[in-house]
Amino acid sequence: MAQYSIVNINNFLADSDAYIQSCFTRRNALIIMSGLIIFFIFYYIWFSHSGMVFIKSLDTRIYYSKLQKLVSYDDNSKILKDKAQGPLTCLIIIRSADGALGNRMFLFASAYGMARLHQCQLYVAPWILVDLRSVFRIQINETKVQLTTDESVVVNRTDIFSRYSSCNYYPDLFRIPYNKTFQRYEMNGFYQAWGYFQKYKEEVAFLFQFNQAAIVRNVGLVEQLIKAVWNIPLNLGNYTKDTVPHSYLKSILINPQPPLMPVTWIGIHIRRGDFLSFFKIDTSIEYLTWAMNFYRRKYINSRFLIASDDKKYVQTHFGNLSDIFVTPSGFFSGEDLAALVLCEHTIVTAGTYGWWAAWLADGDVIHDLNYPVPWQNCVRDHYFPPWFLFPHNSSSKKWQARKK
Repeated sequence: MAQYSIVNINNFLADSDAYIQSCFTRRNALIIMSGLIIFFIFYYIWFSHSGMVFIKSLDTRIYYSKLQKLVSYDDNSKILKDKAQGPLTCLIIIRSADGALGNRMFLFASAYGMARLHQCQLYVAPWILVDLRSVFRIQINETKVQLTTDESVVVNRTDIFSRYSSCNYYPDLFRIPYNKTFQRYEMNGFYQAWGYFQKYKEEVAFLFQFNQAAIVRNVGLVEQLIKAVWNIPLNLGNYTKDTVPHSYLKSILINPQPPLMPVTWIGIHIRRGDFLSFFKIDTSIEYLTWAMNFYRRKYINSRFLIASDDKKYVQTHFGNLSDIFVTPSGFFSGEDLAALVLCEHTIVTAGTYGWWAAWLADGDVIHDLNYPVPWQNCVRDHYFPPWFLFPHNSSSKKWQARKK
């Protein structure tokens, strides 16, 4: 019986071979097989390469995305990228600062950027650090910059090189190797130029994480917002209002759980106050209305959150619109800034405070053209990052480029 089966199999194979040979010659079969092998080789190479490109582009998208801080809710676990650091041979100094929060953020970020770039130690006057830490964590010990608040490194020294900057930058500060004249370099003024720290954007954003004092009352604000938009209670998960990270609150607003309808949140900072008298500028209602309509057209289901130093003005002009919310009148500047950064995108009128709200929110930005004013003698490209948009302006003053 086994012998019979073997004979049948041999007959079957012989018949199959005869059939194949009747359809193709052996030469044609060899060509076809070779072609298939080559095809599969190219197919594998192409998809492997494409896969690597896809993964790389996906990582880049997450790495630079405006939602990058939402990947992990444990902000303390953030590990900064290690860039080579040599022995400290220089010192960057900031010990005077004018203006309010936005100005000091610029000065600190610029000093950090220069210290990081040139592997310098950073001296920050203790009062500046205390002021910033009233709003931010400033966990500089977790970065590659060595901070000192020891006054002895700057007192009674004759070798400190000091320069003033308002809102433009000095290219010679970026030269490698570092100019020996700048071994002890003091930043005076404001240094409001994003180029000083853009190379270390992630690290600056890490330093400017909001502390719990700035977050805690925003918990109540988020509770009111989700109640008004989705009519659901606030769920902090494993956190309490005293421990919840800012990034977690932001995720609740911009990534609601299905089947809730997604909402695009746009923060608006309206600066008035001393700008009306000192700079003599006031953003027009036409500009603000146009900017909001710009986002309403661009994003489905937009909502706006306004912070301002003149909330009565905001309530008068926008308080009756159902898609607009205003931060509480009792919020201090750090709480208002934390509220604005809860949003994905931003509308800015004037001032460094609104600039930083937009930078930290890390989304689309529309900025009025009324600031900086011409007499500030700024270079536009030094002050404004390239992703800030100026699609419309209806204000009383327009940008005038500095004459060179």
